[in-house]
Amino acid sequence: MTEKTRLGVYFGTFAPFHKGHQQQIYKCAALNDQVLLVVSGYTHDRGDKIGLPLTLRYHYLQEAFADEEDIEVAMLDETDLPPMPQGWDAWFKRLFDLLKNYQSQEITFYVGEAEYVTELSARFPQDLRTYKVEMADRQDIKISATDIRENPLLHWNEINPAFRRHFTKIVGIIGGRQSGKSTLARRLARTFNNAPFAKDIEQAITSAGNQGIIFIDNTLSPDMDLVLLIPSDNDEALLREIAEQGLAEKVVRLDDEETTRDTRAYLGRYYHAIDAISQYTGIQIDRLKY
Repeated sequence: MTEKTRLGVYFGTFAPFHKGHQQQIYKCAALNDQVLLVVSGYTHDRGDKIGLPLTLRYHYLQEAFADEEDIEVAMLDETDLPPMPQGWDAWFKRLFDLLKNYQSQEITFYVGEAEYVTELSARFPQDLRTYKVEMADRQDIKISATDIRENPLLHWNEINPAFRRHFTKIVGIIGGRQSGKSTLARRLARTFNNAPFAKDIEQAITSAGNQGIIFIDNTLSPDMDLVLLIPSDNDEALLREIAEQGLAEKVVRLDDEETTRDTRAYLGRYYHAIDAISQYTGIQIDRLKY
């Protein structure tokens, strides 16, 4: 078994984790025997503000690297630390506590800001290990986590798949028996860039076809962004179930007005659904006026 003498330490907030981070970490892995990926943050940090708190980012990163034996994920909670620059000593101690179980003789820290080079170098312990700091090159792949947070759908392909579930809009379609739920779900999914449609949310979210919106047929979940209700004789029971799931403010009862042309109200419901999706999810799509 090859002795693992070189450890690369790469850290960041990862809100969200994107393909620029991914390539940096694989570069780190190629140049070292092991990688310690440290996700750091605090309560109300920029990830927390969009519903991605530190613990959730940590779990998503564990999922993203679950099949990478030589890449481990650790969490550094900064919530109780003094603000910088007063907090550098405490932050450094907490970082080095994460290294206690590693026997590597050469440790390289990969950082994105010059300030970290100065502060880390000034605190390296005087022991038998060799410590280095390298600036991670962010110029070759110009991706901004800020831009992703502001418009995730525009940058969808840059987001790591494990983190995409956080940004995925979930639309449920429910109604009585033989009300056309499956037909409407299928047609809406194909209208919205061939989005996944299924009865199982996890299956749809993890589908390769997930481009930011999924359609769920005849299933309710508190995680839904919108519920489209096709009117039927079963509305009262369905509305009770919607309320129990905490979705009362997210339900839209689709048009059910028949016309001499649209004798089953299919077209009216289809157009109404497109408009509701745009309103509740922010995902815009042009449609015919009639």
